[in-house]
Amino acid sequence: MSLIQLIILLFLAFSFLMVLLVMKGHLAGRLFFIVQFIVGALFVVFPDLSSQIGKLLGVGRGTDLVLYFLVVLFYMTVLLFIAAMRRLERRQTIILRQLALQNAIDNTRMKTAEKEVSAP
Repeated sequence: MSLIQLIILLFLAFSFLMVLLVMKGHLAGRLFFIVQFIVGALFVVFPDLSSQIGKLLGVGRGTDLVLYFLVVLFYMTVLLFIAAMRRLERRQTIILRQLALQNAIDNTRMKTAEKEVSAP
């Protein structure tokens, strides 16, 4: 095994552990990343495997196959990130509306109480 293979495998193992720690309650996300790490490790340990799979799928080289998959994964990641941002924006909007309404109610009660106290 070459030095670069060892370095990449160590990086994959570290990333694998990070996914397990960060995505504790997300089974689908964990499985998605675990499959990626396993495929990545297989391609690192057996570099010709990507070329063989590429030929089966009609891609000339294994490098091209990996690049095609990376492009697809990149787009999926961007779309998931955008969806997560929209969910956060919606949650934030709901929270801010609730706070604004609560503040309006509290201010109305305070003004009413002040009028009652100051009224003769």
